[in-house]
Amino acid sequence: MRFTQLTLTLVTALAAEGAPPANSNRATYLDWSTFKANGVNLGGWLHQEQAIDPVWWDANGGAGLLDEWDWCANLDIDKMAAAGISVLRIPTGYNAWVHVPDSPLYTGSQTRFLRTISDYAIRRYGIHIIINIHSLPGGVNNLGLGGREGHHDWFNNQTALDYSYKTVDAAIKFIEESDFPDKFTLQPLNEPVDNPAAFGFPDALTDAGAAWVLSYFRGVLARVQATNAKIPVMLQGSFRPASFWSPDFVDTDNIVFDVHNYYFAGRPTTSANLPKFLCQDA
Repeated sequence: MRFTQLTLTLVTALAAEGAPPANSNRATYLDWSTFKANGVNLGGWLHQEQAIDPVWWDANGGAGLLDEWDWCANLDIDKMAAAGISVLRIPTGYNAWVHVPDSPLYTGSQTRFLRTISDYAIRRYGIHIIINIHSLPGGVNNLGLGGREGHHDWFNNQTALDYSYKTVDAAIKFIEESDFPDKFTLQPLNEPVDNPAAFGFPDALTDAGAAWVLSYFRGVLARVQATNAKIPVMLQGSFRPASFWSPDFVDTDNIVFDVHNYYFAGRPTTSANLPKFLCQDA
């Protein structure tokens, strides 16, 4: 199986390896099994999360406010590149790709801004872009970042699944219409949880929930393979390890696992034991 384990955390990144500016005449698709990335997550831009900047929200939002606007410009990409960043993970909501009836989330110009920033990062610095579909209809983990506060109604919901696949199809089309489809990885889900009481632990995803997620993963992989099998698919399987998921895929599947290691949820962390946890996760 061609896969590796990618760790994206709030406090650490993988080893750096610089990348030259992209050349559209020499498409080289990424092999995550050998690539070493120095990456950042561009959270709070196209997909809002109150927890990303609670100080701002508390000072400006008032009680109960769950939205804000932020911006990302070329200068931000310049700063990242100067720091040696070679991978940029950009979370988006399903609403950036499709309009779902009765959804209160805005659908409009997100992909236009995503195109502007991703093209600049790729053309100027050769940065690899991970398009992350951070939320899906109905909510995937009871959190606002999963699509809906207090709900995980995406599970076992055929209507939500249908719209999820429409979201994936739109993201694949976005990648294929780029001048640099080889500079993208698609991540179709983030932290699915159907047992919120165990958030941060493997049991946050029940066996029944894992079966639903696996079916979705396979559906996404089939869609990507039918269009362009060279595009890597990044799988985020809640807090279950890559070893749990990998037996369900074959050697030719072009996948990479994204493992989230948290130091504020799921295990008691202090300044004394944090270095130990970091070394264990490295």
